[in-house]
Parts: sequence; C-alpha cells; structure tokens
Amino acid sequence: VFTLVWQDYTGEDVTVGNFFAAILGNKSALTGGSGKVLDSGPNDHIFIYYADHGGPGVLGMPTSPYLYADDLIDVLKKKHASGTYKSLVFYLEACESGSIFEGLLPEGLNIYATTASNAEESSWGTYCPGDYPSPPPEYETCLGDLYSVAWMEDSDVHNLRRESLHQQYELVKSRTSNGNSPYGSHVMQYGDVPLSKDMLFMYMGTNPANDNFSFVDRNAIIPPVKAVNQRDADLVHFWDKYRKAPEGSMRKIEAEKQVMEAMSHRMHVDNSMKLIAKLLFGINKGTEVLTAVRPAGQPLVDDWNCLKTLVRTFETYCGSLSQYGMKHMRSVANMCNAGIGKDQMNEAASQACVTFPTSPWSSLQKGFSA
Repeated sequence: VFTLVWQDYTGEDVTVGNFFAAILGNKSALTGGSGKVLDSGPNDHIFIYYADHGGPGVLGMPTSPYLYADDLIDVLKKKHASGTYKSLVFYLEACESGSIFEGLLPEGLNIYATTASNAEESSWGTYCPGDYPSPPPEYETCLGDLYSVAWMEDSDVHNLRRESLHQQYELVKSRTSNGNSPYGSHVMQYGDVPLSKDMLFMYMGTNPANDNFSFVDRNAIIPPVKAVNQRDADLVHFWDKYRKAPEGSMRKIEAEKQVMEAMSHRMHVDNSMKLIAKLLFGINKGTEVLTAVRPAGQPLVDDWNCLKTLVRTFETYCGSLSQYGMKHMRSVANMCNAGIGKDQMNEAASQACVTFPTSPWSSLQKGFSA
C-alpha cells in the first residue's frame, strides 16, 4: 500500500503529542518520527485530514492515550493565536465525529471543519470483503469509509480550481448518507462556515490533468448498496480470515479464536458499563443515564478532566475500553455531568469487575485510553 510513499510518522511514533507538536510547529516537543512539522506562516492555507476509530468526544490513535476533543480544540486555538495560518480546513472521519467540534469549535478562528457523522452516530466502512465493489481477495479488511472515499473520489474527477469546499461538502453529504439508508451517516460542518466558499485547490492543490473538467452538482460515482458499521470493521476482518482459511488449519483456528475473543471483550465492556451505571444510579435510572444525549450545540461534557479520570478508573478495574469501548464515552460523560467523581467510580467499578479480565483486548500494556 505504501510503496514509494514516504511516511514521516508510523507505529509507535503516531501519538497525540507528536500530532499536536506537528500542528503547532514545535520540533522540540517531538519524540521519534522524521521531525517534520507544520512550519506555516500567516498567509498559508492548511488542510488536515484525520481518520481513525472514534467515540463521543474522543478519537483513536495507534498508541495510547487517545485524542480528546478539548485538547484538540485547545491546540487549534493555540495555532490561531500564533498567527501561523490564514485559514485551516479540517476533514474528520470517525464514529460520532461531530462530537469533536459540536459546542467546542468557536467561530473566529478561521477554521472550517466537516465530519463524517454527527455527534451521535457511527460512521461507515466501505469497499469491504463481500461487498460490491469489494477489495482484492488478499485484502481481508475494509479499504475505506463512505465519507473519505466520497471526498477523495470527488477530488479525483474535478478541477479543484473550480470546485468550492461547499460544493464538495454537499456532494460528500449526499453520498455519505447513502440515500438516507441505514448504512450511512450525516456529514456535518462546523466553525467558520463562510470559508466553504473557498476553492478546494487552495488547500489540496490540483491535478493539471483535470483542468478541463467541469463541476456537476452530483457525484457520478455510485455509492455501495451497503456499508459496514466502523465498530464492526475488525469483526469483518476476522470473519473473512476465518471464512477463507482451509478447514482444520492453524489459520482457521486462530481466526476463530480472534472472533471469539473480540466478541467476549465486547460483552464484557458492555455489561461492565451497564452494571456500573446501575450501581451508581439504580436499576431504573442507570439505563437512562447511559443513553442520554444533550441538546444539539452543547459539548459532550462540562468537565473533561472528570471524563478522563473516570475512564482511567474504569480501565483500572475492568480493563481497556479499546477501540470498541469508545462508544461508551457518552455514558462516562453523563456520569460526570450527573456529579459522579473518582471515589464513587472507584467503588462501583471495583464491584462490577471483581477480577481483571484476561482477554488480550483488555490489556493495559499500551497504557490507559486517557
């Protein structure tokens, strides 16, 4: 996949700290990697594209801890205060990606952001095994997601000097909704929306081969009939690996083990969170607290330090939330909003998880999620 493509930060070098240091142009804060940073000036237009798993208020990383919305917004504010850009466009793909900016990204920073989903829903993988079109058989994973392939494939076939951010937003929104089917999400926009009048080439450059292409108010690329919930993308990988493996082979046995471990971990995280909520709020109110959603325009949580503290407390007793468990960030945020503190979470989590889980998915070897 990466033949002839230079990568500045890979593996253990892909960290929240390095990401923030690169944005701020702070070379001294880097650990590992090529040392490259965003050395921008006051007249520069910046484009940032971020894709990973996510949950309410949080974005995944190959390493721990994960990236939290309040920290990202603080860094973007620092970047603006430094006067080292003219405008900044941020494309974000993740489940509940709208929650990263909703109620948090103010106007006036000259930042325009679009997200693959609103603050409450999953985003969707595509070009997955078994789909049409599907990846080559040697790839046992989804190759893209509805939002990302929509803006990339749109950019491939248009003259970006003549297409605006707003025009692309409308096309991507239409395609990512997948005809308002259950296999789609709602693309959102945040920040300084008037910046969407800018032409795409200011942020992405342009391909001279497309100079004669005319913009059309529709995306000619037909979206897939269905897509895969991003939280189930790992299960698709394990299942496809199991399906293709010869009967009785070690590969099939290992794939079956991976499926069972992943499913067991999911059940453990879900059941632990439900039990903790019942211990904290009672049998009837516990479920209500877990699922409550704040009105549109409000941030996920009032106290982000509380959210991170309760996440670490949960993981101390119940094991890593992992990428799947990020879906429960809203539940933890609701606990904070209801006044639950570390001591109460300590007591509830220790009762809910009497023994630390042995599943590799629960391991804290890479550190806490917060």
